[in-house]
Amino acid sequence: MTAPPDPTLTGIIEDYLIGCGYTVARNDPFKGVALVARIGQPAERRHSLQIELNRKLYMNEATFERTEGFVRLHQDLEGLAAHLNQFIKGLL
Repeated sequence: MTAPPDPTLTGIIEDYLIGCGYTVARNDPFKGVALVARIGQPAERRHSLQIELNRKLYMNEATFERTEGFVRLHQDLEGLAAHLNQFIKGLL
């Protein structure tokens, strides 16, 4: 069995998303253990993290059309990627 993702990495992502105004829950209601365990190898500096998004944030679930929230979510996820990029560069 592999180790869980680095708690620092998980915390950085959680803090960023909370700072953007999102509600964040870890392993609730589901645990993404299978995918994360299969891909992540923290001992080899390869981390895996599964993020599940509530579709209501970005689409009308009846029509599958984008809502106004799509643009905001897109921008926030781009910001998260940039934030993680800075964090990882700081480790190198």
